[in-house]
Amino acid sequence: MLKNPIRRHAVSAALRALLAGGLIAAAPVLAAQAAPAYPDKPVRLIVPFAAGGFSDVLTRLIGNALSEQWGQPVVVENRAGANGVIGTAAAARAPADGYTLLVTLDSHVSNNFLVKSLPYDTVKDFAPVAFLGTAPMVLLANPEFPASNVADVVRIAKDQPNSINYGTLGSGSQIHMAARMLETAADIRMTPVPYKGGGPAVSDLMAGHIQLLFASITSSLPIVQQKRAKALAVVFPKRLASLPDVPTMGEQGYPSVEKVGFWFGVMAPAGTPAPIIDKVRASVMDAAARPDVAKRLADMGLQMQPMGPAEFGDFVKSELARWAELVRRENIQPQ
Repeated sequence: MLKNPIRRHAVSAALRALLAGGLIAAAPVLAAQAAPAYPDKPVRLIVPFAAGGFSDVLTRLIGNALSEQWGQPVVVENRAGANGVIGTAAAARAPADGYTLLVTLDSHVSNNFLVKSLPYDTVKDFAPVAFLGTAPMVLLANPEFPASNVADVVRIAKDQPNSINYGTLGSGSQIHMAARMLETAADIRMTPVPYKGGGPAVSDLMAGHIQLLFASITSSLPIVQQKRAKALAVVFPKRLASLPDVPTMGEQGYPSVEKVGFWFGVMAPAGTPAPIIDKVRASVMDAAARPDVAKRLADMGLQMQPMGPAEFGDFVKSELARWAELVRRENIQPQ
C-alpha cells in the first residue's frame, strides 16, 4: 500500500496517462474493426434504359454474379427515358457510398452533345469504376420488308423518301447515329421513331410498326434465328461468327457506319471512396471472368476489353472528342 499521498498521486497520473495513450492508439483499430465491410446491404444497379435491351440483359447477368460474390442482393433498377438521361441523373444524385451504381453505355458520352441542358456533368459527377467491352450492332429488317441487303434499303429510300420508319433510342443514340450516318453516306432520308429502350423497339420491328432497326447483337441474334427479323448487315469491321453469312456495312459500301457501336461499363457517383471503387472494380472483373458468365457474354457478342478506373476515365475523354467530331460532321443539333 502506498502511504505517501504525493507518490500515490504521481502513480495515478502516470496510470491515467498510459491508459489514455493506449486507448487513443487503439481507437483507429477499434474503429476499423467496428466499420462494416462493404457491402452490408443491398446494392442498386441503375440501368438507364428499359428492360429487355442489351444493357439490361448484361446488367442482370453481372448483377447475379455480384450478388453471389457479396452475399447481398444486387437490385437492377430500370430508369428509362430521354436516351438514358433520366436514369443517369438519378445515379448522379445518389449518395456516394457505393450502394448505387450506374451502368453506362455510349449514350453517357453522346448525350453531352445532344441535350441542351443535362442535369449532371458527364465527367465531374461520376467516378469510373470498370469498363467491360464493346458489342457490335446488326441492321435488322422486318421479315415482310422488301429488302435483303443495304442496297435494297437505299433503293427504296430513294424511290420513296421518308417512307422507311426506323427505331431509335432518341436523338444521338448509337442506333440513331448509325442510321443518320447511313442516310448521309447514301444520300437518303428515313423517318426516326423513338423508343425508351431496345426491347420495345425490337418488339415493334417484329410487329411491323417499324421497318428497320440498328440493334445490338444481343437483341438481334435470337429473333434472326427464329426468322422474326432479317439481318441485312453487321455494323463491325469483320463478320461475326454467330452470323457468318451476313456481310458487314463496309463490305456493302458503307464503312463509315462502322464507327458506331455499343460499349458497356459501370460508374459510381463522384466522391465514392476509393476502397469501395476498387472492390467493385475487382468484383465486376471477377464476375465477368467466371466461365459461365464469360460464355454468356461471348454468346451475346460482347468483345471483352477490361479497363480499370483510370483507363476507363481516359476512354471516356477520348469518346467525348470522337463524338464531338461525329456530331459536328452529321450536323446534329442539341434538343
